[in-house]
Amino acid sequence: MTHLKILVLALLLLVIGAAIMTPAGRAQSTPSARFAFADTTLLRDTLGLQFGSLLRLADSLGVLPDSLRAWSVRYLHNPERLVFLADSLRLPIDSVGPRIERERSNPLASNVERANDFSYRSSYNIQQTSSSWTNGSDYNLVLGPVYVRNVTSVLMDRYRFGGRTSLRQTRSADTEAGWKFSPDLSLGGRVNLDRFNSSNSGGVPGEAETKNEYQFSFHGRQAPSETWNSDIDFFSGLLDLRNSRQLKRGVTGNLHGSAHFVAGKWLTHDFDGQVSGNLARTRATGISILENTRDASTNLHGTLGMFAGSPLPLNLNYDLRRSRVQTVVPLVTTFRDTSRDTTIRTVSVQTEDVHTDDSGVDLSTQLRRDASRYISFSGRLDRTRQATASSLESQNSRDGGGFNTIGNYVLAGWEWSGKLSLDRGISQFPHRDTTGGYTERVHARSVETTLSRNLGSKVVLKATGGVRLESYRYSIIDRYAAPPVARDQYRQSYRIDCLYNRSIKSSTSVALEVARSLFVNIPSASTAANNEDRTYSAEWRWSYRLLSGLTANQRNQLIADYVYYTFLPANNRLTMDYSTVTTLNATVTPRLRLDVTHNARFQPSGNYRPIDGTVPYFSKADESRNYTLSTAISYQPTAGISITLQDDYFASGRDGTLNGQVVPQRDSRTMNFSGGLNLNLPLGPKGRLSGDIRRSYRADRSTGYVSGQPQYPPQSATDYWNGRLDISWKP
Repeated sequence: MTHLKILVLALLLLVIGAAIMTPAGRAQSTPSARFAFADTTLLRDTLGLQFGSLLRLADSLGVLPDSLRAWSVRYLHNPERLVFLADSLRLPIDSVGPRIERERSNPLASNVERANDFSYRSSYNIQQTSSSWTNGSDYNLVLGPVYVRNVTSVLMDRYRFGGRTSLRQTRSADTEAGWKFSPDLSLGGRVNLDRFNSSNSGGVPGEAETKNEYQFSFHGRQAPSETWNSDIDFFSGLLDLRNSRQLKRGVTGNLHGSAHFVAGKWLTHDFDGQVSGNLARTRATGISILENTRDASTNLHGTLGMFAGSPLPLNLNYDLRRSRVQTVVPLVTTFRDTSRDTTIRTVSVQTEDVHTDDSGVDLSTQLRRDASRYISFSGRLDRTRQATASSLESQNSRDGGGFNTIGNYVLAGWEWSGKLSLDRGISQFPHRDTTGGYTERVHARSVETTLSRNLGSKVVLKATGGVRLESYRYSIIDRYAAPPVARDQYRQSYRIDCLYNRSIKSSTSVALEVARSLFVNIPSASTAANNEDRTYSAEWRWSYRLLSGLTANQRNQLIADYVYYTFLPANNRLTMDYSTVTTLNATVTPRLRLDVTHNARFQPSGNYRPIDGTVPYFSKADESRNYTLSTAISYQPTAGISITLQDDYFASGRDGTLNGQVVPQRDSRTMNFSGGLNLNLPLGPKGRLSGDIRRSYRADRSTGYVSGQPQYPPQSATDYWNGRLDISWKP
């Protein structure tokens, strides 16, 4: 077909260009074939953290790279450090941060005999329509067995919208004091105070909430044997909660425990659980009727490992999360007393329950020869329940399960990896409206495989393919008349990449990807939406270090997307996408850096249907053009101070057809400019000032066309200061 010929020609030109181009790129050795084409934007250094092994660690842990990077940035630990902590604490990687935060307030976590530490931090952030001021302090006093710890936080937010100003204040102070009887036991008391206030101009009512907890505290550690140790934290006391909806007073409790058990080299069991709740007398605001309410939540996580040193290790993970929150809702009933010719109003209350139940278990095992040759199997079962007494529409449940196997093998220089997944799920929505609801059954099957090889020291070849099939089936509960349409969704794709590192200065790569998707509605009344989507994509990247401090990078991409409607060929559509992104990164001096990025994108689209029932033709209906030019300049005159300038120019246009003629529909121009000062300065030996102050300017105009005639609107512009300042002090 014509579009296939065009695609083959374009791909051939890309390959020729890649072969004859001048060498490009940074200094780098040929990477492992498996991770050679990873998105390098995930590997940027920030906050003093290094992410060089991010993708490899994420792959081995079975988590998303951006999730691992987010945890690393949040807790200021390199990914390798997080993995080490997860292994030493015997916790999932996403539970390391909460454990660190909890241990900071545990008096048994430190063996210091005397301490008197105080740290303070303040941050002010101003934007065009909002500002926030955060103040926080952390105080720790240790005098032998006596300890006192306080954490205070005050956040004040201001929002401006529609001529109105909204103010919000969030304040909290957690204080604990006690006596440490031994390295494994402490008793004391804890006071938690939380406040929230909001106010609005223009007579709009605000909200307020006050929460006070006065609790007894207990921290204990047990090690009855060399194979068993545990930790227990227990808090219990009085609760006083007031807000605009209810007043709740009673007793509250929180029990957290963790344990670790080892039986030789064949069994380990790690357990971490928390139970919290309260018993209270509750009444709705403005109503004197009191009701008994009970709130409870349970969070349990465990890991069971067996035969860790054997060729066939087993790992069992289980989670259980349940919560119930009760509130009092006023009910107002009015009826007409005809004998007295009066209207009688009665007030009563109803206790509303909100239930959440989320549990799951997964079992995995692995046959492993080395890091490059292994096969793993895993299966899981999960269950979710949600229900609210006063909102039947919110009640739903899901029961699911799945199985997948992942394998990797290296033979004669070729590395193969594959994945097979089978997933099933049953979801019930019994109360979509007053007539009932429906049950959804989802069955998904997928297979993926990757074959890669280093061809010498400079060339890496990689091929990836996959197939996925999803089926959705529905059944009616009660008399529900509008369930979703039963359907099947199918997708198959393959991608071929070739990376060439010619020298220490240059690299280039080309890629071809082909995908086919089917959307099939099962009922005959809905088959008009059935379609087939075919996508062809060709890509060429190159990088070239022109000078010791100047590097050029470019990405060129061509995409053709064909959508065929099985029963409505007149709606067949073709969308093409041509884009190129060019960047120049220059280090002019050790203190001056310049980055320039140009992005051009052209997208014609229209109907692609047969003429006279024979050869299909492309009838262009519209096209869009987008161009972006960005420049960033950074100058650091001295340590701790840098000046940055950033400008972005964006131009876009869209054309359509009118009476068979191409006419403009819209043209837009936008200019953004910002410049300011970045600070990271010490304030004496114990303090630090950091943040940024900048001026931002934006101007834009969008011109519309009516019957081909331009309609010029006035230009809009904004000019404002924004910034952020952080002050911290620690003795």
